[in-house]
Amino acid sequence: MSNRRSEILNNLKDKPFKKLIQERIEVNPFSENEGELIDVFKNELENVDGEVVICNDKDNLNELLLAYLEDNKLDDIYTFNPDYIQLFKNKGINASKMFRDNIDVSITSCEFLSARTGTVVVSSKVTGRRINIFAPTHIVLAKKSQIVSDIDEAFVKIKEKYSALPSAISYITGPSRTADIEKTLIIGAHGPKKLIVFIENN
Repeated sequence: MSNRRSEILNNLKDKPFKKLIQERIEVNPFSENEGELIDVFKNELENVDGEVVICNDKDNLNELLLAYLEDNKLDDIYTFNPDYIQLFKNKGINASKMFRDNIDVSITSCEFLSARTGTVVVSSKVTGRRINIFAPTHIVLAKKSQIVSDIDEAFVKIKEKYSALPSAISYITGPSRTADIEKTLIIGAHGPKKLIVFIENN
């Protein structure tokens, strides 16, 4: 019997299984020196083909957002935010909170951003159920204060925020993808092909 196998069997014999499981749960899989959460989030989301734009303040965010829409020729926008609907209309961009089949981009807020997984956490309370799904491009507008360490912390904060949990909570980590068909990776198979997060860093 190998030394490693003997060690494992001795551990199982000497410690209750429940205690072993608890010890595994308490292990932190992340390194201690990760840097600022905003940088961790940016790195993790970009590792899964998402995009992150860090902005100095709200004015800078609006400026960069308009430039992104213009550069990518996105001019049919679906959003619930009345301030942005007016901003886009003032710039000659078609924007509405009415759902249409031919929308180019959806623009939403979010609940939180999970830094360690590069995940955008949304709920039916802030985005409804379909605005995150149907447009080819999904743009999320967030603030640095919404970045938390991980998904567990995000869920705890959502429970603190609402007296009753939202009817739907979704976790978005990069553009939608699947490799179910002949093991070929397809981006945008069941949701947006692009995910861009603009973060107001103030």
